[in-house]
Amino acid sequence: MSIRCSFEDCRCCVITFSNANRVQLPGNTVETFQLMQYINSTYQQNEFLLVKDVWDFDNVGVSKQIPSELIDLNQTVSFQWDNKPWIIEKCLKYLICAECDKGPIGMVCQVTNNHESTTLYLLSLSSLAL
Repeated sequence: MSIRCSFEDCRCCVITFSNANRVQLPGNTVETFQLMQYINSTYQQNEFLLVKDVWDFDNVGVSKQIPSELIDLNQTVSFQWDNKPWIIEKCLKYLICAECDKGPIGMVCQVTNNHESTTLYLLSLSSLAL
């Protein structure tokens, strides 16, 4: 199943959906990071698609830096993935549709767990169309 840009004049394929990579972030994440919301989305605001490699996308762009004032350093943002708890240490940049340059539809984040640290791409499912 393809996940597509939600703008009527675009609708390009952003990525092929894999339920195995779906994660849930805290309920206010979309608002906190000021991500775009698709009014007809069938997904909850806290549902994200976790992408490990930027080359897994069919069509995505990386945009401006996420303003540091959006991030409350006293609040821990965590999620479960691959049977491990992960903590978002820092969100670096916004993800946008590379075809129409609209968004933001997700973010590039540095995450850690007890044993490793990595950069992941978190795509907001409530920002996109099926």
